Amino acid sequence: MQLFFKIDKIIDRLQEFVCFVLFMGMVVVGGVSVFSRFILNLSITWAEEAIRFMCIWLTFVGAALTVRKDGHVSIDIFVSMIKNNKARAIYYCISRLIGVAFLLSIFPASIELVQRTGNSMAAAIPISWKWIYLAVPVGIVNMLWAYISAIPKYTKAQYENKEETLLDELKAERIEGEVEE
Repeated sequence: MQLFFKIDKIIDRLQEFVCFVLFMGMVVVGGVSVFSRFILNLSITWAEEAIRFMCIWLTFVGAALTVRKDGHVSIDIFVSMIKNNKARAIYYCISRLIGVAFLLSIFPASIELVQRTGNSMAAAIPISWKWIYLAVPVGIVNMLWAYISAIPKYTKAQYENKEETLLDELKAERIEGEVEE
């Protein structure tokens, strides 16, 4: 189990680094492109395509980081209405397992997408579209790994009621406001 946590931490750091590099690449290429176009009157023909490709990869790698931090959009008000910690943990676990099932169901199609686009080349950059679409299965595998590490941790937090929901925070603020008056 200790080995799993070490590998998980390495993957987490690697994903953060890749996201940082991709985002900075988008900023730099975009900035240089704007400067070149409006100051130097020169257009960089490949800049828009490069930014689009980096954005695609950033989206799928970043989605895995978001799963890892349990940051995807969810409706917390329903969860906060469940007072039984065990029921809340079960609901949380089932809702995340539905996400896992969805990822597993689209994974074969993502592999087929990469295989079918193998011979297609991008317009401005001499790169095969398979390298761009490879972001989808790589992102899915990363998200599945993140679910493997996140589901037990956050389910336990729900069971132990260590995580405050937005509704709990609002109630606490309202009670504090009434006490101060």
